[in-house]
Amino acid sequence: MKNWKLSRKLTLGITLIVIICMSLLYVTANKTLKGMIQKSEKSHMESVLDAQISLIEEFIMRQEELLIAYSKTPAVREFLKDVNNEEKKKNAQSYTEYYYAGLDNWEGLYIGEWNTHVIAHSNPGVVGITLREGASLKDLQDAMTSRNGLYDAGIIVSPASGKLILSMYCPVFDTNGTTIVGYVGGGPNVESLKEILYKLRNEEDTAGYYMINVQTGKYIFADDEALIATEIQDEMLLNIIEQIKNGNNSGEVRYKGEQGNQIASFQYIDKHGWAVVSFDSERNIYENANRNMFVLGRICIVFVLVISILAFVMIFISMRPLHYIEEAIMELSNLKLQRNEKLTPWIGTKSEVGKIATAMDSLYGTMGDIVKTLSACSYSLNDTATAMQDSSDVLISCISDNSKATTTFAERAEQIDSTVGKVEQEIVEIGNVVSDVEERIKQGNLHSSYLLDKVEQMQKLANDTLENTNRQITENQKAIEEAIGELQSLMRIDEMASQILDITSQTNLLSLNASIEAARAGEAGKGFAVVAGEIGNLATSSSETATQIQGICNETKNNISNVQACFDQIILFLQRDVQNQFTGFAKATKDYYDSIKEMQMIISDIAEASEVFAGTVQNIQKQIREVSGVPDDQSIRSQDIFEKARQTEETAQAMTVIISKNKENANAISGIVERFS
Repeated sequence: MKNWKLSRKLTLGITLIVIICMSLLYVTANKTLKGMIQKSEKSHMESVLDAQISLIEEFIMRQEELLIAYSKTPAVREFLKDVNNEEKKKNAQSYTEYYYAGLDNWEGLYIGEWNTHVIAHSNPGVVGITLREGASLKDLQDAMTSRNGLYDAGIIVSPASGKLILSMYCPVFDTNGTTIVGYVGGGPNVESLKEILYKLRNEEDTAGYYMINVQTGKYIFADDEALIATEIQDEMLLNIIEQIKNGNNSGEVRYKGEQGNQIASFQYIDKHGWAVVSFDSERNIYENANRNMFVLGRICIVFVLVISILAFVMIFISMRPLHYIEEAIMELSNLKLQRNEKLTPWIGTKSEVGKIATAMDSLYGTMGDIVKTLSACSYSLNDTATAMQDSSDVLISCISDNSKATTTFAERAEQIDSTVGKVEQEIVEIGNVVSDVEERIKQGNLHSSYLLDKVEQMQKLANDTLENTNRQITENQKAIEEAIGELQSLMRIDEMASQILDITSQTNLLSLNASIEAARAGEAGKGFAVVAGEIGNLATSSSETATQIQGICNETKNNISNVQACFDQIILFLQRDVQNQFTGFAKATKDYYDSIKEMQMIISDIAEASEVFAGTVQNIQKQIREVSGVPDDQSIRSQDIFEKARQTEETAQAMTVIISKNKENANAISGIVERFS
């Protein structure tokens, strides 16, 4: 990854962060959704059980009211007071058959004496039989006496039809309301009750239901009709019976079944000794949750792809100016001074990219001026060297002529004088050339000083820019830390959510106490019980909302940590990359300064050599004047002439060396200039 582009690194980092966040979201949502589904399913089971219990109680109450109304009929009471009266017997039998005809799905209706002797029945063929004797008769009489009213013996299998019926007995009181003169009995079929209960189930309902008699340990209703009225062998139902006997009137049981892990919910009807049980497998309960989590997983994957693409596009657009700066710096490292037009929109702006672009633009101008000055100096040195080369050629030619003239000097003195005059003129020209070279050297020295000033300014600008960048990074880092500190105030929302949870807990306790008091108040407290239930529901809803707020606060904390990590990476990028590049730029400026300093030293060496050459030329001029000033009558020795010629030749050779050195210096300056484009 060291060779990856910064945009790819940032995109990969953001993608990894998004994947982690989406994974945490998926896991949290999965856990939360399963919890909500579990609560919803439990609530649904409890609601269905409540509805079933309400239907059962309503059914039994309606049947009991029918039997009680039958028991209070005057014809029944008068017949029981005078069982030998044929007219009353006929009236009671007719009324019984008439009343039975108006009942819905009853197996039988009869009038019996206190000893269970049947004296009137909806089926006249069974009149005259005695239903109970001995202990069972005593138990029935005690049950009706203790209740001082209707006795419900529960749902039993009818001995006559083999069907499930509700066995009910109701004592018949005399007009004083205390003396029992007999009783009436009836057995409504419970098949209609079964149909009513099963109507609560919809087509998509996968739950199963049982209705059991806790007192006898037998099935009342079951999905498998073969189990009805048989002994309970199912461990789950036996466990529920055990819990009911231990005082739990409702609850939930988890167990292993044929379809894997299963959940059963039960409620106990204490009045009748019955329990209603609803059960289903966890797979069916969580089927919708698993389907929703699959959809959520696909959505999370799509979000990761979309966020990664958008992040890459945004980073690519944001990094484009840095790519332009990178191109400009790489071109500058190759000594190309052509301005990058792509940076023009950012020149003069106050952003970090704008400051860098402005500094680069200033650097282009400064380096361009330096190159122009070096180029001018190079051309000047080259011209001077060319002129000196020409003068040197002339001087060598003159020396050659002087050497030839020495052989005939004695015979041709006048020609020697003329030749010396010409040499003197050439020396004067050489002196002029040397003066011009000195002037050029002075100009080169001035230009090098100007270059040193420019490079020094450029070095100062680079150092100032580096300092400003460091200060800006520090300020940005401080601002980011302050912003992150302000975001930590979300902790107060978490604390407030905890307070709301405490309040809802107290409200739940208050609702529970109110429900208990309402139950104690009986009928008068029913309205208050409804209010208490609504308060409990409100507290539960508030608790769930506060829990969700806490979850959101925790996710926000994680997001703040992720944002802080991103800002830390940006600051680290500015410190490692941008800061290092400006440091390298400052170092390069110092190297340019040292190179120009070395160039100035070379120009100084040229100046010193030019001064020596000028002194030599002046010495030659002086010696020529001495030769030219010899009187005609004075003899000139050939040895002196040869000596002068030798000195002239040495001077010409020295000037040739200086010219060569000047050319080398000019070529060196030209090489430096040519490195810039």
